[in-house]
Amino acid sequence: GSVLANGRGGAAANALQRGQRVQYAQKLVMQQLLATDALTGIANRRNFDTALEREWRRCSRSGQPLSLLMIDVDHFKAYNDRFGHQRGDECLRRVARALTDCIGRPADLVARYGGEEFVCLLPEVGRRGAAKMARRMAAAIARIAIAHPDSPLGAHVTVSIGVATVAEI
Repeated sequence: GSVLANGRGGAAANALQRGQRVQYAQKLVMQQLLATDALTGIANRRNFDTALEREWRRCSRSGQPLSLLMIDVDHFKAYNDRFGHQRGDECLRRVARALTDCIGRPADLVARYGGEEFVCLLPEVGRRGAAKMARRMAAAIARIAIAHPDSPLGAHVTVSIGVATVAEI
């Protein structure tokens, strides 16, 4: 009888552990969904806000600079008006991919800030490094060469990038 009871007890414990694992996995998936922009699949504004707060504190403690790039797709309304929202969404997905392909360090973050705006957080990167990253991102967008015949800036989608660096936090 005790072998059978132990077998049932083990099965119950295993089922409980499996239930906890499933619950933990569901929690991770939910956190990922809450931190990810549904359209582009990259970090969303909420994720960015959390990362900015964390990196601001970290850079402040270590005395390291913190840089931020604000990235805007130029004349995006004209693009949407010409090609429609489906093509506009695909354009934003391609831009998001090109921007995220530019970063390589784990703490760097590209996020969709809203609409056709993106942001890039660069902890421990000074003004010159941030300007270099901005040029790299603009070049990456130029390389994907998304046609934009209604842009006054040329035949392809372009981005405007603002750079801000706090050297002494």
